[in-house]
Amino acid sequence: MNNFNKYFKLMALLLGGFIGFLGLIIVIFYMLKLFSVTLFYIPGFDRFFNFVIIVIPYIIFFFGYYYLHKKIPLSKSKTAAIIAKAFLIIGSLLCAATMVLATLKLFGVQKTFLLTFDENSQYGWIAQIVILFFTALILASGDAKEKDWMDKKVMSDE
Repeated sequence: MNNFNKYFKLMALLLGGFIGFLGLIIVIFYMLKLFSVTLFYIPGFDRFFNFVIIVIPYIIFFFGYYYLHKKIPLSKSKTAAIIAKAFLIIGSLLCAATMVLATLKLFGVQKTFLLTFDENSQYGWIAQIVILFFTALILASGDAKEKDWMDKKVMSDE
């Protein structure tokens, strides 16, 4: 077998793999479309789907708060830990409150404060992202200073 045959076989395998990958993606999208069309004929599924779409981002924020809560005991500074706990409590309460308000809006409660919330709901998301960021920043500021990579290498050689 000469070099031309080797490279031709390699290129054929690469092209076949690429076309197979594209075909797999097309089949997956077609199956998902068929599945979603079928599910929307079930009575009440569209309300369930809307509920899931609304709740998933709040669940992600709760996971972020939970992750940072697990990192608080690892902080060296007590002040940073206390401030981080305060931020986490405020963020968790904000997340729970906005999730309840969004769920009430989904279920069709007609109150003026829900209309105001619906028009300004993006500020709740922004506030939660900022709270998560500052909590992580405060926890990082309470840790000991990271050693330089050169110092680590010298210490590991000894």
